[in-house]
Parts: sequence; C-alpha cells; structure tokens
Amino acid sequence: MRVTIKDIAKKVGVTPATVSMVINDSPKISIKTKELVLQAIKEMNYHPNYIGRSLVKGKTNNIAVVASFFASLFALESVRGIENNLRRTGYNLILYSTRGVEENERDVLRRVFYERRADGFIIISLKLDDELVSEFEREGIPVVFIEEIVKGAPTVKFNNIKGAFMATEHLIKNKRKKIAIIKGSKVLNAEERFKGYKDALEHYGIAYDEKRVIDVADYTFEEGAPLLKTLMKKSGGVDGIFCSAGDITAIGVMDAAKKMGIKIPQDLSIIGYDDVYLSNLTNPALTTVRQPIAQMGMQAFDQLTDMIEGRAPMESKIISFEPELIVRDSV
Repeated sequence: MRVTIKDIAKKVGVTPATVSMVINDSPKISIKTKELVLQAIKEMNYHPNYIGRSLVKGKTNNIAVVASFFASLFALESVRGIENNLRRTGYNLILYSTRGVEENERDVLRRVFYERRADGFIIISLKLDDELVSEFEREGIPVVFIEEIVKGAPTVKFNNIKGAFMATEHLIKNKRKKIAIIKGSKVLNAEERFKGYKDALEHYGIAYDEKRVIDVADYTFEEGAPLLKTLMKKSGGVDGIFCSAGDITAIGVMDAAKKMGIKIPQDLSIIGYDDVYLSNLTNPALTTVRQPIAQMGMQAFDQLTDMIEGRAPMESKIISFEPELIVRDSV
C-alpha cells in the first residue's frame, strides 16, 4: 500500500500540514521537526505525489518535446542537445511522437496541453496551425519550434537555403552539369533546401530539370538503392547528387552506386547533409553540409526555460545557425 502524508504525520506525531511544509522546505518548521519528518520519510520509503503537487503549484517541472519520429538523426541530435542543458536544471524531459501521421499532431499537442503534463513545449520540424499557437499563448504555455517558423513563437533554425546553395555550388564548380537532388517532403527545411538547390542552378545558368528530383520518405540507409535506381531511370543519368535528405540516405546511395559499378567521385559526385560521424568513415569520405543540430537543441531549451521562468516573452523571432561545407572525397 502506498505511504501517504497522513502515515508520516501519524508516525512522527505532527499534522499532515506540517509534513507538507517540510516536503516543500518551509522556513516555518523547526530544524528538529524537519529532521524527524525526513527520517520518517526515509524509513517508510515515502514518495510525494508529484501530479497532485503540480496541480497545487501550477507547475510540473516537465518539458515536452514533440516530433514525428525520434528515430531520425535530426530529432535524436536535437534531443541530445536539449538533454545536455537539461542536466543542470530541475526539469524532466518527456518525448511525444506523432508517429509520422499529420492528423495526430494536433491531438497529441492538445492532449499534453490540456492535461497540463508539461510547463512548455519544444516542437521539432512540425508546423502548428495559428489557432493552436494562439491557444498556447493565451494560456501562458511557452512553445519553441526547431526549424518550423510559426507566428507568435520563437524558432531555432538552420540557414537551409544557404547550406543547399553551397552544396550545389560545390558540385557545379567541380564540373558537374547533371545534378540531381534527393529531398525530403512536407517540412519547411526540405523546401528551403530545395530552393537553395534551384537558386544555385539558376545562378550558374544550369537548367532545372524535374526529372532530377526525387523524394525520400523515411531518410534511411536502406532507401539508398531503390532511390538511386529510380533516379537513374527517371532522369536518364546524372553526374552529381545533392542528398539534402541527409547523410544516412547519402551513404546508402553511395553504397548502392558502388554495387552498380559506378565510381565515386569519377562517375558520380555525392554531397550529403548533417555531417554525422559516419560521413567521415565512408570510402570515399562523404562531402557534406554541417549543421550544429545539438547546439540548436541546447538553444531551444535555454529559450524555453527563459520563457517558463519569466526571463523572456513568447514572441515571434528566429534564432539562426549558419552552415559549413565539409569538403571530403565524394566530389
């Protein structure tokens, strides 16, 4: 049976209110009484009901992080950064996945919001409608977005247009003319990278060809082989690929190319995105665009806690990180 405050009070010979004041470190209780109560708590293995306490205090000390999937590199690295700064605080982290189903996004967020499971939200690569953001703002629930720009809330994001431009430009300067892009879909960063790719082609006078564009669904290594085969068949052949969907998919494409007898970079140059640790271990090593995902997570956490603790308002603003092209041997 669960030990209650009343059980502790009975053992020590004080009122339940006194035990509650000891748990909440009230200065009104004498040192002797505190010691007796704390000793009883230890002996009886009592654990406070934090759900009840949060209802009384109006604070849960929980941070909710919401994403489509937490298996993706971007989400994992974002959470790693969040956890890095979380360690020095009293907050707990709760992860909520929408499982890649767009209809789930609003339901998950509203449930967490109305059940008051967290003091604030960090939302990774999901776009909320303006109505829900307004509800959060009206109820004083802070929200920070990573990548998606939403009116009324701060966003921590990467300069994807510039990063994609730099990657495509590097292929062009290495005499690649038939440059394809393997891109994600729906989310803002995928569209920004696509724009950077097209901007670079236009800037250097290379015609855009939709046959050289292919979407990736899950950003996995295993998708590399079918993506490359579909792309080659659809386009009639390419000499450069910018895999804006990320390094893991790019490495899968490289592996498939080698199995097809395509030499990298002689026959086909490939550039990835993210600069995961594996990108420097491939043969040849993968040229890629480095984005500081963990640092973005750290910044999102700091921004959110500033809002929760009243040091910063919830308002529209963008905290931007700049790209770096990491040149290796795949181009």
